[in-house]
Amino acid sequence: MLPKRRRARGGIPDAVPSATRFPGFAIYLAEPRMGRSRRAFLTRLALSKGFRVLDAYSPEVTHVVMEQTSAEDALCWQKSRTAPASPGSARPALVDISWFTESMAAGQPVAVECRHRLEVAVPREGLPSPVCMPAYACQRPTPLTHHNSSLSEALETLAEAAGFEGSEGRLLSFCRAASVLKALPSPVTSLRQLQGLPHFGEHSCRVVQELLEHGQCEEVERVRHSERYRSMKLFTGIFGVGVRTADRWYREGLRTLDDVRGQARRLTPQQKVGLRHYRDLSALVQRPEAEALQQLVEAAVGRALPGATVTLAGGFRRGRSQGHDVDFLITHPQEGQEAGLLPRVMGHLKKQGLVLYQQHRRCGDPACRTGQGYTVADTFESSFCVFRLPRPPAAAVGVPQRSCRAWKAVRVDLVVVPIGQFPFALLGWTGSKHFERELRRFSRTERGLWLNSRGLYDPEQVCGCARRAARSRPSAWHPQARRASGLRSGSSCLPHPHALVRDAPARVGVGLRHQGRPSRRRSRLSTWPRRKTSSDSWGWRSSPPSRETPDAVCPPPAPLCGTGGPLSKPDPMDARGH
Repeated sequence: MLPKRRRARGGIPDAVPSATRFPGFAIYLAEPRMGRSRRAFLTRLALSKGFRVLDAYSPEVTHVVMEQTSAEDALCWQKSRTAPASPGSARPALVDISWFTESMAAGQPVAVECRHRLEVAVPREGLPSPVCMPAYACQRPTPLTHHNSSLSEALETLAEAAGFEGSEGRLLSFCRAASVLKALPSPVTSLRQLQGLPHFGEHSCRVVQELLEHGQCEEVERVRHSERYRSMKLFTGIFGVGVRTADRWYREGLRTLDDVRGQARRLTPQQKVGLRHYRDLSALVQRPEAEALQQLVEAAVGRALPGATVTLAGGFRRGRSQGHDVDFLITHPQEGQEAGLLPRVMGHLKKQGLVLYQQHRRCGDPACRTGQGYTVADTFESSFCVFRLPRPPAAAVGVPQRSCRAWKAVRVDLVVVPIGQFPFALLGWTGSKHFERELRRFSRTERGLWLNSRGLYDPEQVCGCARRAARSRPSAWHPQARRASGLRSGSSCLPHPHALVRDAPARVGVGLRHQGRPSRRRSRLSTWPRRKTSSDSWGWRSSPPSRETPDAVCPPPAPLCGTGGPLSKPDPMDARGH
């Protein structure tokens, strides 16, 4: 019996290749993390499909396929190869194994997409050097257009999803990282450019790296296509619906607007208006429409109180060309003349048939209170409205017949502000929300001052006046006196500085006693409260003077800037760019 012939051992095992069907494509399978046996298997597979596979790296290679390799490692590997490039030849595409498997499944080379590529945009030595970035958003400019929109939008999507889940910490982390990206002077092409920048943790860096290498992030795409995210985004887009209401609807099984309309008896009047005009209110408001609304409001204010001024705030004041609503601040050069102005203005607008819905809130109205105290917007008399904005005749051209109406529903907020507090109200209502949050955090952390929409305060002056009030008015410990002063028993919300003086005994470490029994809330009242609102700002409480706690006992502390005294009106545009 003849002995069996031993198979010759060489590079790639013998295969029976079919005729080359794609002569313009030459594949090279890089071996560093692929392994010799897997490379041999993939080579036989490609040859059987009619692909041309080269055993050595040469200028003829059009696609370099790698597995489990990062973009930077792929670029380093390509630099280490000394294949001379022929004149006019293009560099081969560095692609992931996913391009190879998709091409094998299709039986022909598929188009190379961003998710297939491994190369970075520019070589490593051409990357800009890391920049010095301030830690607070209020210290750096944020232009309307920037170089990293795709990266910042991905982080903002994760921040929005974190807000839907009630994770305030993750929301702030992603928002701050996105704000840093917007302020960079050049596009981010490598993760090395983010070294040393503030607010970039491991999670944000991982998202950016995946976007740079594959063109998309699996986590971001999973969030965007999840049922919960889409339902929450749909519900919170309804006028009068917040995150808590949207979450409750989702847990009850509601998913679409038709599901919400089926629960009409449970809706508030504001939510019913939001559903009725959902198409108009979900569409962006253009700057010409905002300017037309300003003319209507200015005419009504001029008839109600000559000399009063109307200022366009919000995103339009920051230079945006479109927004979700329109905000106006109304004031008068003479202090006190603005009292009672807003009802007269709304009366003139209603006579013209311009108001579809109105929710009026007085200064310090209990209806403005939430579980976390007052918001910045609730400290002034305001009206949150839906206006009927007439369309110009030319606007109907090109509009679908079913939606062609003579008017459009637009959200409008009217806020009346005393002239002594107008600079700070304008600063707060100009936004953005993240800028205001960072500005107050900077004021509180770096300068030791309290900033709100009424003024800038020194907490040492407020605390000193509070201690004097505690020694002079021990009777204010009684719960009835606390209720009269507008402070809920056991509340941990930080009040307006004027209310701090009236409610000072509740915050200087003396226990609350009633009918000879120590209060269960003593531990909460004996520490200085530090509760925040959803916008990471102090939950200011503005309460009117009461009979038990007259201002004559201890006058309210004068702010550093704001109410009273000569005013220097800071322009927030000088600090934030756009």
